[in-house]
Amino acid sequence: MDILLTFLILAAPFAVAALLSWSSHRGQPIRTYYDGVADDPDWYRIQHDADAARTRFEQSPAWPASGASGERR
Repeated sequence: MDILLTFLILAAPFAVAALLSWSSHRGQPIRTYYDGVADDPDWYRIQHDADAARTRFEQSPAWPASGASGERR
């Protein structure tokens, strides 16, 4: 009985997470939100900025160095 109770206590958070994930993806709320935002002029600017950053990191996938190399005292 103690093993069953321990298993239920350990499995409960995963079951709750799976239930919340399933229920949040049922109605596709993000797609509904994007449909209303697509006419916003800032939306196109944000998309352009995101595309520019994405293509920059596709061409050189390393984060730029800070310029300070070595130990400074």
